[in-house]
Amino acid sequence: MGYSFLVVMSLLLGPIEYIGMDIATLLSFITVQLFLFSMGFLLGARGEFRNAWRQVDERTISRHGSRWTLNILLLLGVVASLGQCVLFIYSGNDLNVGNIGQSYMEGYDGYERGEAPINALYIVKILEQALVTLALLFGFYYFRFLGVAGRWALIFVVVTYLLVNVVGTGKQKYLGDVVLYAFFCVLICFAAKGKRFAIKEILVAGALSSGVFLLFVEILRQRYSAAGITLENIVEKAHPLISWDIGSPIFDLVGPEYGLAVGVFLGYFTNGLYGLYLSLTLPFEWTYLIGNSYSIGRVFEIFFSSDGYILEKTYPFRVGVTYGWGFDKWHSLFAWLASDVTFPGVLALSSLFGFVYARLWIQALRGSNLFSGPLFLYLSLGLVFGYSNNQLMHSLAGVIVLVILFAGWLGSPNRRPQAQ
Repeated sequence: MGYSFLVVMSLLLGPIEYIGMDIATLLSFITVQLFLFSMGFLLGARGEFRNAWRQVDERTISRHGSRWTLNILLLLGVVASLGQCVLFIYSGNDLNVGNIGQSYMEGYDGYERGEAPINALYIVKILEQALVTLALLFGFYYFRFLGVAGRWALIFVVVTYLLVNVVGTGKQKYLGDVVLYAFFCVLICFAAKGKRFAIKEILVAGALSSGVFLLFVEILRQRYSAAGITLENIVEKAHPLISWDIGSPIFDLVGPEYGLAVGVFLGYFTNGLYGLYLSLTLPFEWTYLIGNSYSIGRVFEIFFSSDGYILEKTYPFRVGVTYGWGFDKWHSLFAWLASDVTFPGVLALSSLFGFVYARLWIQALRGSNLFSGPLFLYLSLGLVFGYSNNQLMHSLAGVIVLVILFAGWLGSPNRRPQAQ
């Protein structure tokens, strides 16, 4: 709820303004969705918690009972990370912190959505991304119970993940992934111990958050500088449905260059909300339960040689045709899901998802299921990005990770407390 408030404040106070947006309509949907999700979560999380030391003990039992699974997964993650390094070096990229913006521009030079050649290398990259993501999720959650070799393996995967994807290609999403995994792991550890945040810990968290924020802003500054976009020409460079409040206090506070980067950063929270609002104005067209993901829809179309049969019925595509806010812009998770189940269906599913999310939270505290902690981390990432885009289901690698975690969670036993 606090994060939702932050997103709405970014919309209301940020320098980006969206043409024709009815804030009341948008906030009505968000409020109902958040209320139903919260009710589902409260129903799922109700009940008496056991002693914290018992919860931590069960997490240890869960870890020791799955030693080989985790070690093999970390080993595969290291191999996949090495593969990413090889491909990165082979592509002629470099690791220059001062060249992040230029690296990002070069990476998207000539890129066209949906036109990537499907070959062996393409499949290998998808599998590499999925393996690295799984290694991160399991490694972060079970870090306290990893041996020395396991911890060094995770550190290698994390460092490689950030160097190749953030420094090497300028994609800050990967930095956000690591930060969010770590954040939710800290919450799990504190809750499992029954420990409250002390003033010192809050100050440290605030300092780290500020550092991450400044890093995001610097990456965006370099990107827009490399693209030749400044506050002077942002109005003509921006999307026709976006206007910039050049008189915003942000520019007086941090200057035009960094003010532009801060504005774009706040726009990451709100671009998807505009896509959501525009979607709410369109009639429903069914996408046969596979329109909730760009990648799944695209695979279906390629397999059956039916270009456009699924994706052209989705809300994001039709918003692009009707209003000009196309696929290259962000559309919230809710718009993608509504393509399959309607917006009233999304609201109904919110309570169910909230209930499942709460059960995963409790199981993550207890460590009663091998997959519950990693799945909770992954769904938390999807929730944070939910107002902006369909983070978990957009890429094939993301879909593979979600399917593996969910299937593993359903197929693994939930260990019960042992009698004392």
